[in-house]
Amino acid sequence: MMKEELKLAAANLKKLPGFSITVVLTLALTLAALCVVININHRLLTKPLPYPNADTLWVTDQSETINGETQYGFQMLPTQLLIYQDQQFIEQMAMLHHTTPRLMDVDNRPTVDVLRVSPEFFSLLGVPMHLGRALNANEGVSDEQKVLVLSYQAWQDNFNADPKVVGSFTQLNRVAYQIIGVTAAEFEVPEIFRSFAISGFSSFPEALSTTNNWNSISSQFNGIARLKPGVNPEQANHALGEQINALYQSQENVAPDTAIGARFTPLRSRIIAESDSLALSLLFSATVLVLIALTNVTNLFLSRGAQKQRTMAIQAALGAKPRHIFVSMFCECALLIGAATVLGLLAAQWLNVLLAEDLSYLFTRMQALSLDAPTIVIALVLALLITLLIAAITSSQVNYQALTDALHASGKGTGAQISARTRHILVALQVMFASLLLFLAANKLLPAYQEMTHPTGFDTEHLYYVRVDGSATDIAPFELARQVKNTLSAQAGINSVAASATSPLVMGWKNYLYDENIALLGIISLAFIDEDAFTTLALPLRQGRSFTPIAASGEDNNEIVLSESLAKRLYGEASPLGQTLYIDQQTPRKVVGVVGDVYVPTGPLGYELARYYVPLTEGSSAFIVKASGPLAQAQLGDVLKDIHPTLNFSAFRKVDDMLSQRLRQTWLQAMLTVALLTLTLSLAGAGIYGVLSYSVQMRRYELGIHLSLGAHTHKLTAMIVKQSFVPIFTGLAVSLLFATLGYLLWSRVGEGPVEVNWLAVLSSIPVMLLVAFIASYLPVQKVIRQDPIRALRNE
Repeated sequence: MMKEELKLAAANLKKLPGFSITVVLTLALTLAALCVVININHRLLTKPLPYPNADTLWVTDQSETINGETQYGFQMLPTQLLIYQDQQFIEQMAMLHHTTPRLMDVDNRPTVDVLRVSPEFFSLLGVPMHLGRALNANEGVSDEQKVLVLSYQAWQDNFNADPKVVGSFTQLNRVAYQIIGVTAAEFEVPEIFRSFAISGFSSFPEALSTTNNWNSISSQFNGIARLKPGVNPEQANHALGEQINALYQSQENVAPDTAIGARFTPLRSRIIAESDSLALSLLFSATVLVLIALTNVTNLFLSRGAQKQRTMAIQAALGAKPRHIFVSMFCECALLIGAATVLGLLAAQWLNVLLAEDLSYLFTRMQALSLDAPTIVIALVLALLITLLIAAITSSQVNYQALTDALHASGKGTGAQISARTRHILVALQVMFASLLLFLAANKLLPAYQEMTHPTGFDTEHLYYVRVDGSATDIAPFELARQVKNTLSAQAGINSVAASATSPLVMGWKNYLYDENIALLGIISLAFIDEDAFTTLALPLRQGRSFTPIAASGEDNNEIVLSESLAKRLYGEASPLGQTLYIDQQTPRKVVGVVGDVYVPTGPLGYELARYYVPLTEGSSAFIVKASGPLAQAQLGDVLKDIHPTLNFSAFRKVDDMLSQRLRQTWLQAMLTVALLTLTLSLAGAGIYGVLSYSVQMRRYELGIHLSLGAHTHKLTAMIVKQSFVPIFTGLAVSLLFATLGYLLWSRVGEGPVEVNWLAVLSSIPVMLLVAFIASYLPVQKVIRQDPIRALRNE
């Protein structure tokens, strides 16, 4: 019977191409979006880490407490080394240091991401090898062995997949490293330092100890450890935290009221970081989108059921039972939803390929992204449940006892309709689901827009950040910086040049700041620049002046310039000019100027308005260049050869491009939100239109009477729209109730405060009402504009 029903269903659906295509496309689009999001959540939250006993691996973070406030993110190399050497709590630990050297003997000398690791890295993570071997015990920390293991992708991209590369030498920043192996293609590098494509793993060749390298403080140091059996992380945090703090306090010039500590974080939690909140938010949005599509499809099948009532009446008269009616509807649902599922899975896989780079930027663990088995199984199970649900709902709306009466129905009035209650429920559900998603999207979208359009505070037009590679010259750094600056400044089209330790979009350092009594004011962001930087950036001076030029290497004028926010924070409305501040407890610095704030989107690196500037005293290889128009790297590169034939640019970037890159995560989130929002409003509008159009069509005879008796069209339109808005307002009210309950619940059980942009939420209500009004207005106009005689004749 099932076989024959499927044949009959296929034959019937061929006669209804519009209905079939609408159902398939509606479900295929939403299922594709849901499959992509489920795939992301599975990889991020539920898929096991591909390392031996991964649940026993911990990341060795450090904390710093200043005046009672604790912050995380920066590690000290000597304290990491002390934890690495511990034998009481640590069973095994790998030290990590993320670096970005240039690959000097490869075409174009690309800058690559390399992890300096101790040999334990390979055993802890069970790193599979494609060629050669991993680091051994003789190539550990301070063993002065310079060896490198390439990643599989770097081996293919930079070394032409040559198997003879093992045993050869390559240069990282002109230091020769012997290549000893290539990791397997399937190795997944733990993304402790975010989603960098790691090109290789080198040894720690220099001598390290717990008595030196105290200036080596960076967010790019870390470690992965396995604790000894019976040791819990709280014990290790407390005991090792006391040890590294005692070591820290024993050093000279330690800032007062500061302390450091240890924090062991599960490897999985560190890798996921804050990606889980975005992934879960997308999952909620995609689920709501599927519910909206399901409501639409249910409405279509209810209309289809009403259309088939005369056919079902004949079937009933010939002895068909209720289960036969159910099977008939189930077969039609199965064919359409099955086709939608296959199409949705193909579209999801295509989206994975298309969005692979963007998703890797937004989320961790997105390497080699493709649909996996759990996602496919969930999609198939969901398709079966949707088929059963729609078939059950549609067949349950049929009054089996009254089917034979449909054979005698005139077709006028309400002889074969979906009940008014069912229609109201469908409209209310559409509005409720769409409004919930609209509230969430608006709450994310408005802050993202504000972040992307916020002015930086300096002029980025034709502004460039360049870095010069002078590693092959014998010219002293200070003198080289002077010559490069003077040479570039003399070129046509260049307005000004300033030396800077970092780009204007990156602070680079956070450092202590003390008042005139050497009382700690806090850890403040700082930048090293020269006297022309403010002019080059067109960063306005609010008070005072810029630095006095540095005449010779190592000379320091002991001056300091504050940002406007920092000046107000420290001195209120009083002028800070002439005040004394310290950055090292030893050398007093005079405040000579106050400049405008620089705003840069926070991004993964962090940025603050409160900052201070001190002069470069040792020269720099990095420069900020202000031009009157576009600059060509090749042309300026030739100019550098006049200083020394080996000079070239290791970086040459427009600041606008760097700003776009920094905003990329925000932009991608906004685009995902806009795409979901557009699809949501389209589906909701189409669904509301479909239900109300059906309702109006059922009232054509009634409307024809009103029109033939002289009813004004605008009054008739207002009456129908007003009646249509009853379920619309109901759905909107229920969505506001659920949103409020969700906010209150998450505020209690969630981690941290819930940020809600109430302006964005409230402004989304008119948008929903506008979509609902258009969907309500159009069906009425479609009938009213017709000749009322056609409605009376039911044409």
